[in-house]
Amino acid sequence: MLILENIRKRNLLDSFQKRVLEECAVTKDLLLDIGSGSGRFLYHNGPKFQDAVGIEISHECAYFAREKLGLKIEKDITNLNSVVSAATFWHSLEHMTRVDIERSLNRLNMKSSFDTRLIISFPNNNSLQYLLFGEGFAYYDKESHIHQFSLRSLDRLMGKYRFERLRFFYSFPYSIFGWLQGFINKFNPIHDYLYYRRKRGETFDKSEHELFLLDAYNFLLALFFSMPAALLSLTDLVCPERGGVITTCYRRKKE
Repeated sequence: MLILENIRKRNLLDSFQKRVLEECAVTKDLLLDIGSGSGRFLYHNGPKFQDAVGIEISHECAYFAREKLGLKIEKDITNLNSVVSAATFWHSLEHMTRVDIERSLNRLNMKSSFDTRLIISFPNNNSLQYLLFGEGFAYYDKESHIHQFSLRSLDRLMGKYRFERLRFFYSFPYSIFGWLQGFINKFNPIHDYLYYRRKRGETFDKSEHELFLLDAYNFLLALFFSMPAALLSLTDLVCPERGGVITTCYRRKKE
């Protein structure tokens, strides 16, 4: 939902992304956000860099980011000319076609220095959540999640373009959401109903009465599973490589 007031308000996820960027970025020249969506991340973090550009193919999101937030948004990475300080893929890499992934990583390889940092946050198909929930995994969505990655497979992909992993990060917002939505999916006829209603305002071709009942039902499920989800999110902290979502930082290999 493209609501200006909501974009301007920071939340826990914004704070996490800000911390990751601050700990990873070495220089402050160009920030590139690939799959920038509404422009939220660029809006909160772009001013810290000399230049900030988002890559977004959704017309509605690109228009909103340009006209309402005053951001620079492009459709493709091929027009990139400057050396990148930090490039981010906040849950976008798994939605991209293989051709777009290869084009983007090849271009980033050519426009990077040893100080360039790539930040990639992605659902982990080697996670405890995936093992427990299977197709009920919060990020199991074959229509939009074209690819599934593990930490090992992503390392292999990045290695092809001369990037090596420096570290990865634990995120409580991502973790508790995955556990909570996974539990709810086990008892809900609509996959990720809670997410699509709260985040995207979906109506699912339901009447107002049906939506009211579904909202109430999911709210009760969320209350019931909130404590187990919070406790289980600690497993992602203890074993971050098995977390539902992994956020990683890569750099150019020194050859």
